[in-house]
Amino acid sequence: MMMMNIIIIILLSITPGLVVTCSPVVLTTNNTTIRIGFLSSFRYGLGKIIAGAVPLAIKDLNSDDSILPNHNIDFIAAEFGKPNSYSGIRKMTELKDRVHAFIGPDESCACEALVASAWNKPIVSYKCIDQNLSNKTIYPTFARTLPPSSKISKSVISLLKHFKWNKVVLIVSKNPSNQQVQESLMKLANEQQIQIRQKYYLPDQYISRHEQEIEQIIDNSYQQTRIYILLTDTFVLVDFIRLMQRKKLLDTGLYAIVSVEEEVFYSVKKGGYLNKQYKNLRNLDHLDLRGLMIITPSPPLNMNYSEFQKDVLEYNRRDPFSIPFHKKIAIQVPIYGGLLYDAVTVIAQAFHKVIENGQNISNGIIVMDALKNLNYKSILGFNVHMDENGDAEGNYTLLCLDIVNKSIDMQIVGSFHQTENDLPVLKLNRKLKWYGNGPILSEPICGFNNEFCDNVTIIIGIILFIIIFITIVFFTFKHYHYEYKLTKVLWKIDIKDILFIHTDFEYGLQNIRNTINLHSLKQMEVVFNTNNIQNKNEQFENSSIDIFDNQLYGIAIYKGSITFVKRICKKSIDLTRNIRKELIQMREMRHENINQFIGAIIDAPNIAVMFIYCARGNLEDVLRNKDINLDNMFVASLVADLIKGMIYLHDSDIISHGNLKPSNCLIDSRWVLQISDYGLHEFKSTQDLFKSKENQEKDMLWRAPELLKNLNASPRGSQKGDVYSFALILYEIILRKNPYEEINMSNNEILHRIINPKLYGEVFRPRLKKLKCSQYIIKCIEECWKEEPDERPDFRFINIRLREMQAGLKPNIFDNMIAMLEKYSYNLESLVQERTIQLLEEKKKTENLLLRMLPKSAAEQLKRGEAVEAEYFDCVTIYFSDIVGFTELSAMSTPIQVVNLLNDLYTCFDSIIGNYDVYKVETIGDAYMVVSGLPIRNAEKHAGQIASMALHLLQEIFNFEIAHRPGEYLKLRIGIHSGPCVAGVVGLKMPRYCLFGDTVNVASRMESTGEAHKIHVSYSCKQILDKLDGYILEERGLISIKGKGQMRTYWLLDRNLSDDSL
Repeated sequence: MMMMNIIIIILLSITPGLVVTCSPVVLTTNNTTIRIGFLSSFRYGLGKIIAGAVPLAIKDLNSDDSILPNHNIDFIAAEFGKPNSYSGIRKMTELKDRVHAFIGPDESCACEALVASAWNKPIVSYKCIDQNLSNKTIYPTFARTLPPSSKISKSVISLLKHFKWNKVVLIVSKNPSNQQVQESLMKLANEQQIQIRQKYYLPDQYISRHEQEIEQIIDNSYQQTRIYILLTDTFVLVDFIRLMQRKKLLDTGLYAIVSVEEEVFYSVKKGGYLNKQYKNLRNLDHLDLRGLMIITPSPPLNMNYSEFQKDVLEYNRRDPFSIPFHKKIAIQVPIYGGLLYDAVTVIAQAFHKVIENGQNISNGIIVMDALKNLNYKSILGFNVHMDENGDAEGNYTLLCLDIVNKSIDMQIVGSFHQTENDLPVLKLNRKLKWYGNGPILSEPICGFNNEFCDNVTIIIGIILFIIIFITIVFFTFKHYHYEYKLTKVLWKIDIKDILFIHTDFEYGLQNIRNTINLHSLKQMEVVFNTNNIQNKNEQFENSSIDIFDNQLYGIAIYKGSITFVKRICKKSIDLTRNIRKELIQMREMRHENINQFIGAIIDAPNIAVMFIYCARGNLEDVLRNKDINLDNMFVASLVADLIKGMIYLHDSDIISHGNLKPSNCLIDSRWVLQISDYGLHEFKSTQDLFKSKENQEKDMLWRAPELLKNLNASPRGSQKGDVYSFALILYEIILRKNPYEEINMSNNEILHRIINPKLYGEVFRPRLKKLKCSQYIIKCIEECWKEEPDERPDFRFINIRLREMQAGLKPNIFDNMIAMLEKYSYNLESLVQERTIQLLEEKKKTENLLLRMLPKSAAEQLKRGEAVEAEYFDCVTIYFSDIVGFTELSAMSTPIQVVNLLNDLYTCFDSIIGNYDVYKVETIGDAYMVVSGLPIRNAEKHAGQIASMALHLLQEIFNFEIAHRPGEYLKLRIGIHSGPCVAGVVGLKMPRYCLFGDTVNVASRMESTGEAHKIHVSYSCKQILDKLDGYILEERGLISIKGKGQMRTYWLLDRNLSDDSL
């Protein structure tokens, strides 16, 4: 190959017309036509089958207005002859001055790429896998749509990393392609810490007599590896599997074989792969292929690929190819037809980018730079990325083989996906058939030489001893820690540490909620009699005094926190082990929807339990308060809190509530529902009940029927009983009434009907017809209060059933919370602060509005009540523009359309001028006035700012389409002038910042005497722009200006972007 390259260079230097040059060649063709030279063999090579892909791609490109607009693509087909012949170079020489780029050839490409590089011509190959051509120092104008042979090595490494195979053996056939894959694979393996333990080589032309070499390789390596990677042809793979099977190595399930196939797998009919090689093999159905994996190029994803193949064959029959095909002979277009189509597409995209950047398409290096890192959609259906060398990244598939009806069937089990990292990621789409329970290990647990298991017995014994010892220590520590907590009585509250606030009745607690300031305890002295509180606490030293005054509830301050104290109506209590366990369980309950237990008072006769105080009262109080608007979001929030609390309670050691009802569902200051009165069943047993019979019957309305029937039922209740109680609470939340309130029966009669459904012939429940809610809520209620406990769902299932209540309502939680906090705020200061913030926000809005009307300096003077004095400016630059033909356009449009048009236009302009040091003065109809250099002086930069802004606006107007007249675009006329002026605020009502002086008039004349889509510049402005040295102007000549006579004016054409002086 090296000798071939040297001969070509000599020919290029001595053959007339083959002058080696890197300068761009000026083509004699029409500059709107881009011509491609198609190099292929239509007699010997693939060209006779896939040539039609070129005219098909060119037809699609020429019909696409987004690619190379105002240009036409054409091609010249060149018969390349046999591969590796000089006739191909001769053809390229004939086409050199007639084409902009080459596509092809079929087989060899190194010589052609070298010649194209010498001519500075881009060449794109579709069937060249030589890795050496990725060297851009030698082949700077070469690219390809067929991935080089080294690309597949990335997928091999990805497979090894996926299954954590870090020790492998490599078997390579001695041909250039496989050796290039080997070099790339070894380099990547070294980078990824994958050890290639051994490498073996086989002849390129493998025949059956080389079978002994494969057998010798297996004998030398099977004890040092579990993973074989084969870079060979199919015949080597067949013999390798057969010999592994003969040695009964595959039966062990310890070995995996990874074969790399660069041929096109999907062109083989289903079940046909390897069958020819196996035709003489006996017992095919007993061959185990579970350890074999094959990496190959992916099949097309394009669902219309078969139509593409038909189109290619159709274009083959047409000129200039005229390739005959018999109609009854089915011709299969290989994958290279799609890659040839892609080659034409990517070179067209590169030309498009070069033209768009204003560069020379005859410069092959520039065109190649446009191809690098290009992403395109292949006709095969893949998203393909061209790397920094102009090589397409490959799309590869993982295949496994299976024997079905004595035929080997290919199964696609995964694919390799490109990522931001250099290596692709393997994604499996089906479960692999492994030996045993899982993937094969690349190394035995004890190592290949048992190096890891020499002292395995001692190590295992030490590990077991450590595990047993740690387990014994852990459970011993846990036991003694638990016993310590039982004896420590951390839950006990000393009555001397409590400051009680007494009320006359249970429902008087509501008054306390409305008067206690949570942030200051001093205000309590205003509401309550301080002397009485102090006297009561002095009496605590005598523990025989009843501090509850025959009340069941109380509020107290304990360690700086407001707490709720519930009396246990017992004269004394015996702290048994079970009661201590209950108290410890209560202290360990921590959940946002569980009312936190603080401790217990056990100083007889004052037996009580203490919880965190909830300022909003209980759920029953909230539902009865008509001032509180319970919207859907509020209801959903309460129900969700209740469900979450009950799930936590049922999962805890307390197991169930047993007395769930609205009065035991408390609402804290943040409107979070918390469940109370749970647990301590033995602690609260055998109480002297103070409640009347009517109140006791009322409390029993929420108990489940099975618990009401059983007079000896445990006060703990049951989890299914809690679900029944939840159904009634949910009913009550939605209806905002007691479930049985409108039933004309006493509580005793209601209980009797609930307990005896057979006696009355029906299951008695509240009426669901009155509920105005979604059907799924009603269905959930019906399921929760079913008569049979086993038919009721648990709270986790209820949570799933009612999850729809909160769907789409999340934003209203915050709004509802704000409204509640404003209405029930304890602190007037927070409300005043909120109003102050609103006032400041409105003030900011007013100031922002004023700043939109006037400059900041003038606005500040007006805010201080001062008069704004006029100010003289030595030199400013003023911009005027209007719309050409605006009067005719207005006559053909409605007023609303005109207003909308101007609003869209000026909104676009306003967004652009924000990038420059300019001040918008005013708009009058279609006229737009901008100035730079005032109110803040900026030396001579004002002319440059206005000029750059004008160019920006003019560029943007070309893309501004009239909304109510599709397809029509506005024409802008711009005038610029520099000179002195005076600026000041005029008027008291709707004051305006106005400019005065001859400069304003001249700038307006520059605009009125200008032309559409041009920027008319005065001589004074041109002088300043020349000093800035960054703008391209063209003299217009002497123009008659009204009131000024003849003036020399200029056109502003463009800005020199490479100039950094601005």
